[in-house]
Amino acid sequence: MPENARFGPLDVFTICAGNIDNPAILFIHGYPTSSFDFRELFEELSLNYYVCALDTPGYGFSSKPRDGYLYSIHDDARLVDHVIREVFKLDKFALFTHDKGDSVGLALLELYQKYDERPYQITRHFITNGNIYLPLAQLTQIQKQLLDPVSGPVLAANLNGTLLAQALATSTYSKTLSPDEIASLASIFDYQDGAKVQHDVIQYLNQRSRFEVGWLETLRNSDVPATLIWGEQDQISPIRVADYVWTKYLKSRNQVSTYWRIPQANHYFQNDAPRIVASIVNSELKSGKDLYIRNEEAYRVL
Repeated sequence: MPENARFGPLDVFTICAGNIDNPAILFIHGYPTSSFDFRELFEELSLNYYVCALDTPGYGFSSKPRDGYLYSIHDDARLVDHVIREVFKLDKFALFTHDKGDSVGLALLELYQKYDERPYQITRHFITNGNIYLPLAQLTQIQKQLLDPVSGPVLAANLNGTLLAQALATSTYSKTLSPDEIASLASIFDYQDGAKVQHDVIQYLNQRSRFEVGWLETLRNSDVPATLIWGEQDQISPIRVADYVWTKYLKSRNQVSTYWRIPQANHYFQNDAPRIVASIVNSELKSGKDLYIRNEEAYRVL
């Protein structure tokens, strides 16, 4: 954004694992976390895929500018587009997005659809637990307070990584996080005092509200096969969000679409049930790996 020009270059954290010659998967994380969310999926999938992720500005180990920096979903999408072409140098990949990353992924899809000559190919678009239709979302009280222009700056100024990590651990996972996992989350939040920018970065929800119908129409008209995967225990991005997007935008579109639900998983379903999620990804990408999804673990909506 032109308004951010005075801040100069930012540091962006990137990570890849696996054999570069294998099919690639690009992961985009959600709010308020980072690429650390995908650590268990990386372990499962890097044996057969080249897996890559980045931390968008304001998150993880990337720069956390403040003092008027305007965080933008569209800027994030342009950044991801640049990283795909110039850093990861991916010619073909599947896109896997979660939470706020769903919004970034849909904005990226909009850019992708506008290319006259596409510099890369998105082979599959995985969209997972995130408030991609805000009227059906169920934001937490702390999210509402952080979003508010009056209470948000005050609350963010008094947050730290431990408070954020403990709040997530008690409400957004079905599994119990170990003390080491909570400490790891806290240390990442505390990088460059990341808790202090929470009022600024959560403004993405206002952008989501403004652009979400257009982004969902882009999804409906996309020529990229799409897969919804949702943890049913999510209370922040409840299953009604996924049901609505599936019914209104994906179920009857011309391109291939599928919808998987995982009954025992919460918002961070990729950490609650990484082997199940990896198996779904394998299935959708036709990797030839044997499936180990039992009926009670996950099911596909028809």
